Amino acid sequence: MATHDQFTEALRKARFAEAAQLDALHNVRDARGLRLTALRDSLLPHLKGHPLAEGFAELTMQQGDMPRLWIDLISSVVVEPDTQTYRLVQDVDGNRVLLHETRNLEDMSQAVLRYVAHRVIAREKAAAGQPVRASDPRKEYRLGELVYVWFTGAALGVLAMLTLAILLGLLTF
Repeated sequence: MATHDQFTEALRKARFAEAAQLDALHNVRDARGLRLTALRDSLLPHLKGHPLAEGFAELTMQQGDMPRLWIDLISSVVVEPDTQTYRLVQDVDGNRVLLHETRNLEDMSQAVLRYVAHRVIAREKAAAGQPVRASDPRKEYRLGELVYVWFTGAALGVLAMLTLAILLGLLTF
């Protein structure tokens, strides 16, 4: 009976150790999430209301085992390897590229703002290289275009009716 009590005690200690480890992991995750929330709060006043930044920067928090503050579709800020180091990373072609690392909130905030500014400029350059089409939903058609489309539709309709009449045996040659 004594061995049963020893095993029960060992199970109890193992459960306490597991609970302590889960609490520690939960605290680390919470600390990382709080740091990322503080970074997001420091960035919002600079980016909110700016038309170029609003259309580009997401600033979306992703919770989970490794909290992440998404800046845009390919870049984010994580807090790793400890609970005090910010890392601005970019995921390109399945590889993670470290763009900036610091323990200072203000330094990371400035790095993110510089990154967003450079990405906006890159997007503007890409857009300038492509022809910009003005899309007006009220496009006016010329008379020649309308007549051509009408006659083409009418001719195809007549051709379809003749083909159907021949197939049904109503018209023979």
